[in-house]
Amino acid sequence: MLRILALDPSGTGTTGIALMENGRVIFQEFTNPNWQAHWQTLIGLMEEFKPKVVLYESTNYIHSRGKDMTSLFKLLGGLESLGHSESMPVNQVKGLKQKLLKGTKTIPNLAYSVGRGKG
Repeated sequence: MLRILALDPSGTGTTGIALMENGRVIFQEFTNPNWQAHWQTLIGLMEEFKPKVVLYESTNYIHSRGKDMTSLFKLLGGLESLGHSESMPVNQVKGLKQKLLKGTKTIPNLAYSVGRGKG
């Protein structure tokens, strides 16, 4: 049984979470201004769900040196240290988002809403 925990991580905002198992997907989100709270939530999900793969969106926006990006990098470092995690570059995620917005691609039960990054 393949279990996947897919994440759109945030160190200081809202982390998007998808738990996937045998064709079933459960969407969740976690919001907190503290990256350690995000990490503890993700560790709890991993202990409960026991995924074979943890898939997350990664970024290389190192030019953004603010507190939010520093916290996100800490969270990404924690995810990377898990050993059974895979990252997906943000440009691939953004390409999929454009297809979803244009209607050329759909994902059942997925609703799009504009976030802090203005979509």
